[in-house]
Amino acid sequence: MFKINKDECIECGFCKRICPKGAIELHSSYGYEIDLNCISCSLCSKNCPVNAISKIELT
Repeated sequence: MFKINKDECIECGFCKRICPKGAIELHSSYGYEIDLNCISCSLCSKNCPVNAISKIELT
């Protein structure tokens, strides 16, 4: 699973466009968020222009 750092995100929308599962949504009140449809392919993280997306371990 991946998480978007809202302090670093510039809301360019590239992660949303590149996600093969449509797991990234823009919410007007708090920016982009990755939902549980994420398959951890890492395309968003590898292609984020400001490196605002990182892998998190679910416990």
